[in-house]
Amino acid sequence: MNEVAVIVEGLTEKAFVRDVLAAHFDVRGLRIWADLPGRAEHSGGVRKWQTVRRKILHAMRDRRGRVCTTMFDYYGLAADWPGRAEARQLPPAQRGDHVEQAMTDDLTAHAGKDFRTELFIPYVQMHEFEALLFADVAALAAVLSAAAQQDRRRLADRFRSVVDEAGSPEAIDDGWETCPSRRITRVSPRYAKPTFGPLIAGRIGLETIRAACPHFGQWIGRLEALGTAGKVV
Repeated sequence: MNEVAVIVEGLTEKAFVRDVLAAHFDVRGLRIWADLPGRAEHSGGVRKWQTVRRKILHAMRDRRGRVCTTMFDYYGLAADWPGRAEARQLPPAQRGDHVEQAMTDDLTAHAGKDFRTELFIPYVQMHEFEALLFADVAALAAVLSAAAQQDRRRLADRFRSVVDEAGSPEAIDDGWETCPSRRITRVSPRYAKPTFGPLIAGRIGLETIRAACPHFGQWIGRLEALGTAGKVV
């Protein structure tokens, strides 16, 4: 069974890997688990690149053939992340891809000829984890209305208007007041990311999320290919 370490931004992403992704990949011959960069007590927020780079390289060197991937938000990347400054000049749809390639290039330059690029699958989503939750506004509203005793249809309509305005869940912007998480809390103030984020994602389902979020879907597809391709050695 191939093993995949996911270096993630925070506790919500770690729970998402554990509660949603692990079962999906287990039946495909992949053992996937998540870890945070930096100190064990670190609860989240994008760390400086050198801290994340150290964690990635350690994960890959710790076990031969281990695949390493990432799950970070472009929205919160520190200025020292490779490709971050240049990406600002690119169209939004190209920024994640640009940073992902820059991450690979930096790791290769830092680790030298022994770095196996085929074992590293970077993933940077444009905005916050919450953008994925807009893949199914009915499911998002169902969970939050039950928690806050609010009208489900009214919540769904307001969430749908956010997606309609942006064009797609992955296109919801990264403004301080208009980022995905604040879009949700403005409609339903009881939303708490670590509690509700993975729960809602599980309710929506991975197939629905990947269909509505193409960049996320490409990442999932690359990981799935590891299971069908056989053991990486």
